[in-house]
Amino acid sequence: MRKAVLSIIGFLALAGIVGYVATLGGGTQSSPAGGGVAAPSRAPEKALGAFGSDEGVAGAVVPGTASGGGAGPAAGGGLSSVGTLPPLGPDIVKTAGISIEVKKGAFETAFNVATTIAGRYGGYIQDSSMQGIKAKSGELTIRVPASAFDQAMNDLRGLGSVEGQSISGQDVTSQFVDLNARLRTWEAQEAVLFRLMRRATSIESTLRVQNQLQDVQFRIEQIKGQLRLLENQTSLATIDVSLREVGAVVGIRQTMARERPSLGEAWDRAIDGFLGVIFAVVVGLGYLIPLAAIAFAIGFGYRRYRARPASAA
Repeated sequence: MRKAVLSIIGFLALAGIVGYVATLGGGTQSSPAGGGVAAPSRAPEKALGAFGSDEGVAGAVVPGTASGGGAGPAAGGGLSSVGTLPPLGPDIVKTAGISIEVKKGAFETAFNVATTIAGRYGGYIQDSSMQGIKAKSGELTIRVPASAFDQAMNDLRGLGSVEGQSISGQDVTSQFVDLNARLRTWEAQEAVLFRLMRRATSIESTLRVQNQLQDVQFRIEQIKGQLRLLENQTSLATIDVSLREVGAVVGIRQTMARERPSLGEAWDRAIDGFLGVIFAVVVGLGYLIPLAAIAFAIGFGYRRYRARPASAA
């Protein structure tokens, strides 16, 4: 009995080791995207064409993407042309963060200068805050024109000692092209529906066209809102500024609270570890059980083969 228990324990331990090794080798293949940024999927938009034969555009489809055939002709000639696309150009969303330490007693002067830097280049202060009595500190979010981004950063560096900074730029040119193409497509469909509205001969047809027209106009406003947001982000750069006097402590309590271990976190890690061990054992059993069955079959056949001559003798 003891040998059987030890054999089972050893078999499970071996299964856990095999499963752990197997998961190390194949665990990184669970994401087919390979860590890249997947392009957002776009479902095809709903067709507009349930107007009957008297409307003349049955089957006109509203594309939902820039490359989804939006420039093709629709039935009735309403979408024969959606205009030319805007010229390609670098549309960059610029963001930066900078942390500056100033001399004792010079915080208010530096804070006021940082506030005026935004106005100097035609920008504005999005938000600001100050704290501290003996040693003061504060934060500002500055929006300046993208063309004055480098000059504003140089002026901010002159306020004191730079403790750290980060600068990033995101190219959104493709988003501009996509949104503008979709906007032209939807506006062309809107013109088709306006013509249908004028040619409608019954209340039922008018209401049907009006419902579709409201949906198209809603989509047009959505795209215009996204374009306005992108234009704001590309035309104005965002700079997060952190100022502090020598001796000012920034974010110590929050950091200590995050670093302090909690019982809930320990419990979560314990559950994750338990499930990880079970997972490794199950994976290992998937490898070992077929191998054990094959080994048993080979051993059983070998014993039968060895025992056959003895029984015949």
